[in-house]
Amino acid sequence: MKNFKKLTIIVIIAVLLLFIYLLVRFLAIHNRTAVNKIDYKEIVASDTIVAVLSTNPIDYFIYQGQAMGFQLEILQHFAKDHNLNLKVIVENDIIKGMELLMNRECDILAQSIIVTTERDLILEFSIPVRQTKQVLVQRKPASFNSLTYNQLEDSLIRSPEGLKGKTLYAFKASVSKIALQSLSLDLAKNFFIEEIDSISVEQIIYYVSTGVFDYAVCDESMATIAQAYYPNIDVKTDLSLAQNIAWGIRPESVVLLDTVDAWLENFVQSSEYNKYSLRYFNNNRILVDINSEFYSGNEGKISNYDDIIKKYSYIVGWDWRLIASLIYEESRFNEAATSWAGAYGLMQLMPFIYSRFVPESVSGAEAQIAAGLNYINFLYTKIPDNVQDTTTALKMLLAGYNVGFGHVEDAIRLAEKYNENLDSWKVISFYMNNLSNPKFFNDTCVKHGYISGIYAVNFADNIVERYEHYKNIIPE
Repeated sequence: MKNFKKLTIIVIIAVLLLFIYLLVRFLAIHNRTAVNKIDYKEIVASDTIVAVLSTNPIDYFIYQGQAMGFQLEILQHFAKDHNLNLKVIVENDIIKGMELLMNRECDILAQSIIVTTERDLILEFSIPVRQTKQVLVQRKPASFNSLTYNQLEDSLIRSPEGLKGKTLYAFKASVSKIALQSLSLDLAKNFFIEEIDSISVEQIIYYVSTGVFDYAVCDESMATIAQAYYPNIDVKTDLSLAQNIAWGIRPESVVLLDTVDAWLENFVQSSEYNKYSLRYFNNNRILVDINSEFYSGNEGKISNYDDIIKKYSYIVGWDWRLIASLIYEESRFNEAATSWAGAYGLMQLMPFIYSRFVPESVSGAEAQIAAGLNYINFLYTKIPDNVQDTTTALKMLLAGYNVGFGHVEDAIRLAEKYNENLDSWKVISFYMNNLSNPKFFNDTCVKHGYISGIYAVNFADNIVERYEHYKNIIPE
């Protein structure tokens, strides 16, 4: 009996110890989760919201040097309205995007995700940003131009039943396969879907046009753009009902979701939203030539001057894409551009600066680019030694390139006078912006007087922001 009591006591103690251990583990995990939790408050504290985008002719792309896209522009609008910087991560695979979100490496998934029951179990979804449907991409007969309407219709598949036994190609982890499978299992059994991740959606559609593939399935908007360039394809057969596309957000980010929903509810009723919709979906004039060498989905070219930029990039040791972003900001790659002040050429140099820094052995575009980069090298000598932050130093230089470095030095002197951190672009840009304020430009430490410094700040910010987009999409 005594042994039984002892055993009972030992068991009770063991259970209590186990309970205490499990409780401590639970609290530790709970506290760690609470510490690591990222919601709107943490995003605001960081000044930056991180979004994942897919690259395609609808959502996010570079065209003729400019970053564009429906999802990009809406995200930029949201970030601006909430005084946040936007950082973009490119990921075309939706599954990998969800992993980034759950690992807290981003805050919003804006990959044109279709809301499905399965995904709703993992993610929280915003109110829809738009609707879409899946369509069949098929090739018309070779003689389609000579056929009557009825003859053409008879030659094409107009219902899912006609796809029995056929293989449809789709981009891996795109909206297409998952959307079709979630729509109807019976429908999906009629045909096979082959996922591909080695080529883009645009290339898959091109392969249908050229006869490599017979059928593909994709977002209606993507198919409509492609049809404008490949008239021998047909995209009129629907394979789904209307489907909602929304932003995916972590379940823990409750306040962020509420903030996004409140903003979207008003924004989708606004003229700005209508403008973006017209630009990317409802415009009779196709916005992007997807066959152009300057569309990022093709050759990865930014301009006609890429090779020259790469050739002379050694002068400053910059990534050539940063130089290209500067040239886009200055001249939109117009070699003959001339400003009201007399600056001219790709890099908009004043004549006296050009003549000082141009090499004697070159001419034309090469001379303009080489002179501009030599001038940038000179400006680097003016960056104070105690400015260690590379982004701040770069933006100081770019602002000086735009309005003259003397005005940047005035902002630096003001920052020093008020014991501010010179290593912070936020500080320097504040004083640059306020060099149009008499309180500051009349200060005795200011040597170069009034300047509308906000334009120089925007100039520097725009170049660096565009460079980030180039890095996301354009190969090095």
